[in-house]
Amino acid sequence: MVVLAFDNITLSDVAGPADVFDLVRQIFSPAEQGGANLYQVVVASAQGGPIRSASGVSIATSALGDLEGGCIDTLIVPGGGPPGDPPVPADVVAWLAAEGPNVRRICTVCTGVFLVAEAGLANGRRVTTHWMAASTLAERYPQTIVDSDPIFIRDGTIWSSAGFTAGLDLALALIEEDFGHEMAMRLARALVMFIKRPGGQSQFSAPLASQSVGDSTFEKLHAWIMEHLAEDLRVARLAEQARMTPRTFARRYVAQVGRTPAKTIELFRLESACRQLVQTNMPLKKIACENGFGSEQNMRRTFCRHFGVHPQQYRNNFRSRSFDLAAMAAE
Repeated sequence: MVVLAFDNITLSDVAGPADVFDLVRQIFSPAEQGGANLYQVVVASAQGGPIRSASGVSIATSALGDLEGGCIDTLIVPGGGPPGDPPVPADVVAWLAAEGPNVRRICTVCTGVFLVAEAGLANGRRVTTHWMAASTLAERYPQTIVDSDPIFIRDGTIWSSAGFTAGLDLALALIEEDFGHEMAMRLARALVMFIKRPGGQSQFSAPLASQSVGDSTFEKLHAWIMEHLAEDLRVARLAEQARMTPRTFARRYVAQVGRTPAKTIELFRLESACRQLVQTNMPLKKIACENGFGSEQNMRRTFCRHFGVHPQQYRNNFRSRSFDLAAMAAE
């Protein structure tokens, strides 16, 4: 496995995936890895030697020219620079254009997809990147099909992911493809990750966006709501929790957050249900109950309105093909 590097690269785009793959070697036995240490990580640059990351931290690299031809199974292409004008070094692009077609899978993190697109390897492919760079990517490379919403996408041999932490999700998805869902979940727990997110999950998290409303009262309220999704969360209850009158609360909430309290609660419930659909074998009726939809029918209506599919269709679309129901039931 080779991780590309070049000046002004984002350090976490390199270190995150590299550490995840190295952790497989450290914590899983050779027998669990199919009898061999599958991941041998090499960080390489065009000329070799130290590469200066955007944060100023230097990275020791091997020279791309020293790698044996045809020996690369997986290639990680990190990003760097500002989203609107990421670095696209010509020497790395030339190497990608020449060697990329011989690699089994090419995986980009954040704006690393710009290099792959510049090399002509993403033509006709559906790709993603950090949402702040998506419009620039689509404008520069109209031959690509840019989808700014998912955390990561696989289209044939090209895998692409959004920024920073999405590189960890991508790495786990690659491990899941190689070793199965159970090992990926075990590794996610070792990494102390809150959840192994599916690629189809949106980059835009309703709870995360609601943390930046600029009002500490509502930030605390949103955290409380996430812990009480199954309960009756009408305006009177929320106003009491926020220590306001219902009228003042409703007016101030819309002014600060930009939507009604009911809309926020619906989005929170929807996102929580999506996670449970993908990551558990929980029956739909129980998911609807635990997330405050009241009934499976109400949850179905909400999913159809937002996604155009029923909850079971969502589960079928986004859960892993290697999802092991028996293993999950035993956890």
